[in-house]
Amino acid sequence: MTAGMHLRVRGVVSSCEKRTTTQGVPLLVVRMQDKASGQEVRASHAYPDSSAASHYAASNLARRLVGQVAELDATNPRFRSSRLDCEAAHISLPYETASTRKDLA
Repeated sequence: MTAGMHLRVRGVVSSCEKRTTTQGVPLLVVRMQDKASGQEVRASHAYPDSSAASHYAASNLARRLVGQVAELDATNPRFRSSRLDCEAAHISLPYETASTRKDLA
């Protein structure tokens, strides 16, 4: 078993699109500028299934990400001349305040 390359990228999200794969699974395509290198990063994040909850979560996250500082764990990076293409295993908003809802604790 080989371990793939993992990167942690943080930057301001310039755009985020919610798409749907041919299998009906929601897919987020996030574009951002990496703060450390200034390089453009394009990350795709696929949800585990095609349920209504996954589509709702993807739409909600896509709306919230634009203009925010986001941090993502990137896997399978592909280095292009002016950008980094990768898959995002996890996307988070590090400066967002935690939810006070009891059911999310």
